[in-house]
Amino acid sequence: MASAIVKLNIATYSGEEYVIEVPCKKNDVDELIIAKAWKKLKEEEGGSLPYGHRTATIIKRID
Repeated sequence: MASAIVKLNIATYSGEEYVIEVPCKKNDVDELIIAKAWKKLKEEEGGSLPYGHRTATIIKRID
């Protein structure tokens, strides 16, 4: 099983930034990996995230 490292940004007044590693398949599309990263972050943060514009970037895929 492969994994991906994803950088997530939430544009709040303080500028929240997170780096998450998520499991994925080697040929998963970027949108699926990013969705998994947001879901994992939400679970780690206790079920809710701050309001603000959200962006995500896949930094690296690990085979």
